[in-house]
Amino acid sequence: MSGTSLDGLDIAYVNIKQNSSDPQDISVQLINFDIVEYPQTLKAKILKSFKEEFDSRFMCSLNFEIAHFYAQSVNDFIAKYNLDKAKVDFVATHGQTIYHLIDPSENEVKSTLQLGDISVLAQQVGITTIGDFRPADMANGGQGAPLVPMPDWLLLKKPNTIRLLQNIGGMGNVTVVKEDINEIFAFDTGPGNILIDLAMQKFYNQGYDKDAKVALSGQVNKALLEKLIQKDTDYLNIKPPKSTGRERYSIEYLNDVLVGFENIPHQDVVSTLTQYTAYSIYHAYTNYVLTNDTKAEIYVSGGGANNIYLMNALKEYFKPLDIPVNQSNVLNINIDAKEAIAFAVLGYLTLQKLPGNVPNATGAKKFSILGKIALV
Repeated sequence: MSGTSLDGLDIAYVNIKQNSSDPQDISVQLINFDIVEYPQTLKAKILKSFKEEFDSRFMCSLNFEIAHFYAQSVNDFIAKYNLDKAKVDFVATHGQTIYHLIDPSENEVKSTLQLGDISVLAQQVGITTIGDFRPADMANGGQGAPLVPMPDWLLLKKPNTIRLLQNIGGMGNVTVVKEDINEIFAFDTGPGNILIDLAMQKFYNQGYDKDAKVALSGQVNKALLEKLIQKDTDYLNIKPPKSTGRERYSIEYLNDVLVGFENIPHQDVVSTLTQYTAYSIYHAYTNYVLTNDTKAEIYVSGGGANNIYLMNALKEYFKPLDIPVNQSNVLNINIDAKEAIAFAVLGYLTLQKLPGNVPNATGAKKFSILGKIALV
């Protein structure tokens, strides 16, 4: 699994156990997990691909180069943990999202592009590989995202309680898990770490705010926070299902926000951006999820779960509502491995010829079997 934040390639080795004759009655055990950093040269190429000024030759090469990196990383992982390839049933890969086009212009069509060719990966690892999960949902009218709701529902539903499973990676996304799958829905809450990371790169030449040290050293600039809210109103006010991405929350977006705030301390910018991520989650829940009689629990995963400033801000927002906010590891779900585990489950569902999307979450017309399979 590799997301928009490009903080690394998440590799999870899991055991998926079918508990009964129902193939959807499963449990998952995480056995091994690693995060592999991108080589700087490859990361730079991927960042370049996010811009619209590139050529077809560059993209053709990058598609295979990402697959080579994935394959080498998986092979190294297998060797590191002394795994028996013959006992690995499949590899599931999300691929690297380059562009997710959900609001096409007149001469475009709704589409998505993930690089990291699955046939190259399958052949170089020697294991059946499943990938390219998003297009099937989009072909049936969905936005192709988010796709973690089905794994979330299978693994984490709880009677008489709404579980809000908030992932904070580059983007923020929540799965609203209820006991009845027809009542589950999910959507992107807005920016996760993306604007914080962009500010850290811009002002400190660092990839992210490690241990929230910069955010904790600053304070929220109320005027800047208000500008962030106003600038993002068009997304905040869209009712779910909805999704967003780096295409929106870009360096150009950040630079536009900061016009007129050039002289405030850089640490205050980072504090305010972190506060805004918490606010966008609070706004999403209070407008589209929670009611006065809702019994709810919030569980946070992804890199943002390690940001103490962000976690404290979330707790402060939801304290008056008496809604607890915890890291997802209290559910025995590794906060960093959660999305990698989810895509392993999606791979399993594909092989079982079972749907992997939740139409209430993506907006699709029907449940769909997702992905493509590359055999060896």
